[in-house]
Amino acid sequence: MTSNSHSLIERITKHYPDLTPNSRRLADYLLLNPEKVLIMSTNDIAEVCSVSKTSVSRFIRRLGYADHLSLRNELLAVRERGQPVLTSALDNCDFHQEIQALERLREQLKSVDMKAIIKHLAEAKRIKIIGYRNSYPLALHFRQQLMQCRSHVELLPLPGQTIGEDLAAIEEDDFVIVIGIRRRVSHFSKIIEQLQAHQCLLITDQSGQKYVQSTTHSLICHMNNETPLDSYAVPMSLISHLVNNTYQLLNGEATKVSSKISVNYSKLNELE
Repeated sequence: MTSNSHSLIERITKHYPDLTPNSRRLADYLLLNPEKVLIMSTNDIAEVCSVSKTSVSRFIRRLGYADHLSLRNELLAVRERGQPVLTSALDNCDFHQEIQALERLREQLKSVDMKAIIKHLAEAKRIKIIGYRNSYPLALHFRQQLMQCRSHVELLPLPGQTIGEDLAAIEEDDFVIVIGIRRRVSHFSKIIEQLQAHQCLLITDQSGQKYVQSTTHSLICHMNNETPLDSYAVPMSLISHLVNNTYQLLNGEATKVSSKISVNYSKLNELE
C-alpha cells in the first residue's frame, strides 16, 4: 500500500511522542478506530474520549489537516481507491446497496448498444478476457460461462506469465474484454492504450470511468463505498446477463456446445 493509504495512522505515529495526555487519548482511539472520523462528529469523538471538542479540533490541526472535513475527505478518497474503510454505521447490513446498484446497472444497459456487444461475444473469432487481482475471479467466471456456449475463449495472461506477448497476438477479428474493478494494476492504463486499435469491452467500477473514452465499449458497475469490503454482486450479475444473451443469440449452436460439454462430464465422471 502507498503511504497515502495510511496517512492518518502515519501522522498520528509521527506526532505521538509529543502529544499531550488528552491528545494521546484521542490518538489511541483513532489508531484503533480510524473509520470513526467518517461516521462520528468531532463532538461525538470528544465525548467518547472524554475530552473537549476544542481538543479534538486542535488534535486534527496538529496532524496537519485543516479541519475535520479535510481529514474525512482523505479517508473517503482512500475508500474510493478500494481500501477497506468503514464509512457508515452498519446497524443493519442488508442488500439495499446491492439492489440500488443493480437498478443503476439496469438503467445503464438501456442506454448502451447491447446488441453490438452481444454480437461480438457471439461472433468474434476469439474472445480474450483480461483480469488481475480481484478482477481475476470475475474474468475466470466469465470465461467458464462463455465456454458453455462457444469455443475459443481465452483468459489472459496465463498464471506466471506477462501480458506483452498476449497483447501482440490479438488479431483484428478478436474481441477483448478487460475487467478492472477497484485496485487496478499499475500498468492497467498501458493495457488500455495497447488495445485502442481493437474491439474492446471495459468492465469497471466508477473509479475506472476515466478509461471509457479509450475503449469501444464500456459498462460501469457502481460499487458501494459505505461498507468496508466490496460486494461483487453487480459485476457477477452483469456477466450472467451478457452470457445468457449470448447463449440466446447463438441458439442452436450454443446448445450443441453445452451438450457436448455435458457428455464429456459424463464420460470422464468429473461431476457428482
